[in-house]
Amino acid sequence: MRALARWLAAVAAGVLVFEGLDLLGSSPAVVAWAPAAASVPAASPFLCGAVAAWTVRLRPFPALLAAAAAAWARIGADRAVGSLRGVHLPAEYGVVLVLAFGVPWMLSAIVGGAAALLVSGVARRWGPPRPAGQR
Repeated sequence: MRALARWLAAVAAGVLVFEGLDLLGSSPAVVAWAPAAASVPAASPFLCGAVAAWTVRLRPFPALLAAAAAAWARIGADRAVGSLRGVHLPAEYGVVLVLAFGVPWMLSAIVGGAAALLVSGVARRWGPPRPAGQR
């Protein structure tokens, strides 16, 4: 049960990072101050996956699954907010969302998750040894 709660928390952390970076990159005040911030949303799925995989602290497969799920959860959250605001897309837009956003974001999130796992594994291997009780 704790592993499931940790996995759901990691997915939520990934979604928060994704939304936060998109908000940062779309804010006129931030973009006026730092024009490079406009390109931050392009890295959002990658960083979303990295955060989800890193925070889950489980084996690689559930970590990469959390990275992929975070991208889809972000799409679901956007659709839910849109529905609450009265936006109802036609059914054929679902295919467009999947092909134009879902699959590329999911692949980017998985690559970000794999990068986080790789960095974590290298840091664990080359870092200082931990006491036996903290492994």
